[in-house]
Amino acid sequence: MTIAAWYFTCISIAVTLWFPLAATAKEVALTGSQISTAISGQYVTDEHHWGHRYFADGRVERSENGRQRTAHWSIQGKRLCLLQPEISKVEPICYSVTRDGQELQYRDDAQFVVFRGLLKPMPKR
Repeated sequence: MTIAAWYFTCISIAVTLWFPLAATAKEVALTGSQISTAISGQYVTDEHHWGHRYFADGRVERSENGRQRTAHWSIQGKRLCLLQPEISKVEPICYSVTRDGQELQYRDDAQFVVFRGLLKPMPKR
């Protein structure tokens, strides 16, 4: 095999592998109303360490590393805000939210992914 043929083969393989990956990346930043619609009455979980039940009235039941906690969710502009009593009783922590299929990513102000979880129907108690 010549160098040119080898190079062409390598490029062909790389392109073949890369295009399907690029085609599946559909991450979309959500607006406030889209966040609300996505999570209201739903369960978001990483399926291992945490799960959040988002109720339509703004309550959140959280299971995080085996601890059961509560919170309150709201939308402020284009951000999901969680008021977590163990952190603050007055100042919520807010995240921008992106979606890729059934996966939600909660990002802080620096756009670092803080939570990554799957949207699921609310589990029965």
